[in-house]
Amino acid sequence: MAVKLARVLPMSGFEKLLDYRVPPTIADTLRLGCLVRIPIRNRQELGVVMEFPKEAQLPPEKLKQITQLVMEHPALTADSTELMYWMHDYYGAGFESLLETFIPAAVRKGMGQKLEKQVVLAGPFSVQDFEALNKRARKQALTYQFLRDQVKPLKRSLVVKRLKISPSVLDGLIEKGFVKEVSEVVERTAYEDDLAEADEAVDQVFQLTEEQNRCVESLQKSVAAGKFRVHLLHGVTGSGKTEVYLRTIESVIRAGKTVIFLVPEVALTPQTVGRLRARFNRYDFKTVVWHSHLSAGERLDAWTSLASGEAKVVVGARSALFAPMENLGLIVVDEEHEPAYKQEETPRYHARDVAVYRAKICNAVCVLGSATPSLESLYNVATGKYVSDRLLHRVDNRQMPIVHVVDMRQEFISQKGAVTLSRMLVNSLRDRLEKKEQAILFINRRGYSRSMICPECG
Repeated sequence: MAVKLARVLPMSGFEKLLDYRVPPTIADTLRLGCLVRIPIRNRQELGVVMEFPKEAQLPPEKLKQITQLVMEHPALTADSTELMYWMHDYYGAGFESLLETFIPAAVRKGMGQKLEKQVVLAGPFSVQDFEALNKRARKQALTYQFLRDQVKPLKRSLVVKRLKISPSVLDGLIEKGFVKEVSEVVERTAYEDDLAEADEAVDQVFQLTEEQNRCVESLQKSVAAGKFRVHLLHGVTGSGKTEVYLRTIESVIRAGKTVIFLVPEVALTPQTVGRLRARFNRYDFKTVVWHSHLSAGERLDAWTSLASGEAKVVVGARSALFAPMENLGLIVVDEEHEPAYKQEETPRYHARDVAVYRAKICNAVCVLGSATPSLESLYNVATGKYVSDRLLHRVDNRQMPIVHVVDMRQEFISQKGAVTLSRMLVNSLRDRLEKKEQAILFINRRGYSRSMICPECG
């Protein structure tokens, strides 16, 4: 009988693939991208199956055997594997740091699903049984009546809290056979707020402007073509870029494909995911959140939903780009000019550029949105690499703000001493205060960090 072989990439710093024999017990379930436990020297390490070679690098009898299949869902999809190799070559990133980026710690550690103890009636009982219970144990009888009126199993701790009873009351009912205890899998969902989503959904049917219609048609045409293409959605602030995203996402999901939606900062995630859930949950299109601030359990459940194909949309910061999405159809990079898309720690990469390459691998559409696009993106539009979609006007023809550019060199000349605020700014602030109005100053630095101002160049 032929021995099945697997070529595995260890997660312990090895920069090369190692060959192992596949045990007959997992030969039928082991797939490319699966996470396995393997022996390396005298230790057990995690690794990812990258190939099924016909011939080994060593004689089969000298090969060690895979110890365990950690989970049946592949930890790396086919496009994720290709993307990882590209990042290894392009950015010079090590495989260990890349695997830790693509596969969350909760998955690597084999963390289990959260189980919740619930109670439900064991079955119908006669009036005589209830009367006998009522005579002997009044609290148990009241608890039985409460559970009898429920339409579904209830969380055990909730019943104890609601009825203000001791856990022993439920234990007694379980022991007597009146009630049974079941364990249900509970999904840990980040930013779950049904009321907020309902508020978002109240008046969400917008009439698109002519510019929005043109942009949506352009994007939907690219989606329908099923080929790789990058669109730069260049729209002024308040021009309705988000609604263009939503219409495009809906067409992608209805075509049976999945979506990655990137935002530059974790703080922007709740607002974005709220709008997406409000729009798509009614169609049973599940949206999950993915970023580094989630708990291990939330990351695991989000990852499982994506890997199983249950969730169709993932929203998050840089790390959401590496979600295990099958049949990827669209990647949206909102505010693509933001420096936050650059990863400063190992592995170092630019999420905008990685998003474009993943879209290329998957023959998907990548949308880069911004009111102030980066020079790189504008250059790619000018050279014909990217498609340009413009939104020049605000929704409802709202007025654009009046902008004044102040030459601080002139302020240094006309005023003596150090100058921080221009005369125009001071006069404008004084005018607002005299009218009992408010003003906001945006400072181009963080916290109390110092800045240098040159009187020669302003």
